[in-house]
Amino acid sequence: MGGSGKTPHVEYLIKLLQYQYKVAVLSRGYGRETKGFLFADSLSTSQDIGDEPLLLYKKNSGVVVAVCRDRVKGLQKIHEKMPDIDVTILDDAYQYLRLKYGLSILLTDYYLMYSQDYVFPVGNLRESPSAAAAADIIIVTKSPKVIPDLDEQMFLNKIKPLPHQTVYFSYIEYGKFRPLTAAAQTVQTEDIRSVVTVSGIANPYLFTEYINNKYREKQHLTFSDHHVFKKKDIEKMISMYNCAIMRSRVIITTEKDAMRLMTSQFWQLIAHLPIFSIPIEVKFHDKYCKDFENQIIKYVKSITN
Repeated sequence: MGGSGKTPHVEYLIKLLQYQYKVAVLSRGYGRETKGFLFADSLSTSQDIGDEPLLLYKKNSGVVVAVCRDRVKGLQKIHEKMPDIDVTILDDAYQYLRLKYGLSILLTDYYLMYSQDYVFPVGNLRESPSAAAAADIIIVTKSPKVIPDLDEQMFLNKIKPLPHQTVYFSYIEYGKFRPLTAAAQTVQTEDIRSVVTVSGIANPYLFTEYINNKYREKQHLTFSDHHVFKKKDIEKMISMYNCAIMRSRVIITTEKDAMRLMTSQFWQLIAHLPIFSIPIEVKFHDKYCKDFENQIIKYVKSITN
């Protein structure tokens, strides 16, 4: 139901392929207020195309990003208007059975394995764990940076990959804070002592843990995935910020939440505060990185030659 890290992994694939191929990304555009097919452009907002497609567009110049609930129609539109596209990455389309994919990648959270989970509403799965058989690649996401061999084997025993499947392990790495406001640009990040976090993502535990380990004084404001910020939410942020004891206080949000915050009609109420976003990047463990990239590149070469 969300939170396995699909969009950061799509970005990993973009970076892997974009210098050799003309890449497009097609998403449903969850949470947008528009309908039909749309290309992302410099005027797009999260209300137009959704927070995740907007984030992909802003972080990856030169890559075509489009949204369409009907994936078949979306692919047709992309290739009608841009016939030079070599490869299209579909973000969150594993259950879209009207399409026959060339390569299918299934992600599963290290701390919430699909093989140990249940179908919604009892658990977080959209369909039975047996549907994992359709995947060509299974990535265990959000794993620790160091995985003991015994733990790794335990996960493989739980997944029980089929002969045609390859399993890889990836982890999240946090980058340097990025100022979203003029006030944030005047703050030296090493001087920050008090933090208010704002997150509306499916599984914020890694984000929360990262902040908890980094700062002594912290307050967390958590919403559901793709949350649309209301005036009362903004007022709550301001109240929590004002309640912070230490002077060097800031608000930190995720990259995805920043897309919705900055295009919210209430943004001006907090635009004077020091607000940062924190970027994330997917990394593969050394023993898996080259094999994963080679498998992707080998497949793309086979369909583009």
